[in-house]
Amino acid sequence: MATGLIGGKTGSQLEEQRQRQRSRPGQPRRPRPGRAPELPRPRPGDQPVPGGGRTAPAAAPAPQRAAGPRARSRTPFVLLLIGLLGGGLVCLLLINTTLAEGSFQITAMQHKNADLTQQEQALQQQIVQEQSPASIAARARQLGMQQSGRLRFVNLKTGRVYSQPAHVPGVIPVPGYTP
Repeated sequence: MATGLIGGKTGSQLEEQRQRQRSRPGQPRRPRPGRAPELPRPRPGDQPVPGGGRTAPAAAPAPQRAAGPRARSRTPFVLLLIGLLGGGLVCLLLINTTLAEGSFQITAMQHKNADLTQQEQALQQQIVQEQSPASIAARARQLGMQQSGRLRFVNLKTGRVYSQPAHVPGVIPVPGYTP
């Protein structure tokens, strides 16, 4: 067998085949593995020349996209997003309104609590005034009670009334107290 044959072709035959593959018009070039695809380079004969000459070969028209089905497939999604955003805004509005209403109720209850606290303090002050000795004496006079000039003591065992309490040895006499 001859040396330099690969698959039954010589090196020059392989080179010619590669050249033909590179220069095929209208067919896209396949990128080499591991490399970015190469962009086609303009050739001097393909560019339009002013005043006549060769023009560039007509490029194949780009495939047109079907705008209808794709646009229709986006419409429900867009409407869903708009609906969700609108619903979210309505929910936020309701939450904000509810919180504001609760805030007004809290403020009203705080004012009511302050009023009730003032009323409680006024009632406590009135009780203290009515428990004072001067107030009790005035009320007693209104009821017809009279103040006695001297203290008198009653011995419950004998029923006898004394003007002075009994003296017990070792006990200090206290008015109103009998041991």
